[in-house]
Amino acid sequence: MRVSFTLGFTAAALLLLAACGGNPPDPAGSTAPPPPRDERNAALREVGVDVPARGKFVVVNIPSFELIAFENGTPVLRSRVVVGRKATPTPELATAIAAVKFNPSWTPTPAMVRWEGARFMPPGPHNPLGRVLFELDNDQLIFMHDTNDRSYFDKASRAFSHGCVRVEQARELAAWALDMTRPEIDAAIAAGATRRVPLAAEIPTRLVYRTRFPDAAGRLVDHPDVYGRGTVAQAAGGHEGAEHCSAAL
Repeated sequence: MRVSFTLGFTAAALLLLAACGGNPPDPAGSTAPPPPRDERNAALREVGVDVPARGKFVVVNIPSFELIAFENGTPVLRSRVVVGRKATPTPELATAIAAVKFNPSWTPTPAMVRWEGARFMPPGPHNPLGRVLFELDNDQLIFMHDTNDRSYFDKASRAFSHGCVRVEQARELAAWALDMTRPEIDAAIAAGATRRVPLAAEIPTRLVYRTRFPDAAGRLVDHPDVYGRGTVAQAAGGHEGAEHCSAAL
């Protein structure tokens, strides 16, 4: 059974997006219809993101701290995310979600052990990766995941990670990616065992850095240059984020 989701932001998410700068989108509950798909996707193409007309697709925009999941060219899920801080930035990537892992363990990098005193964490409620991890096809140790500390999602500026992407609606994203229901996802997590589920077909995923990006109404909104790339080369720091991102087992 396929799972469906409510489109658009919650009121809190809208307020946070408005706080990032530019013209705020319409308040939640607005009777204004969403922009036509062609118009909305044309705005995305204007900032260099080409949404495929068929199949599933995910884009994470780093400066707006958000993830959008598309199916057949239409957004089906929008989620707030936490991205890498300036010292350990999330790199731009053209990648794909290959599998979903339930109840992952967490192994810090040597740098995190040396400088932060981090230690291996078994699966469970205190694991920094939370209960769901999305494996991304890349060689930089970058992936998307749940988190055990959800307080950062309430902040307007959400650049706090070691480079990986923390997803507020991780369980909903997993249900959509695996064509499962939310109760089925909850049951897989409640089982407690670490379990890796490959996707039937990989989902193309792009991590992009666009300080001008369409909001839920399809209007281009300006966002802070969180990594200072107005004066720094676009490629700067790409591997630095990977060096500090934690590993999952």
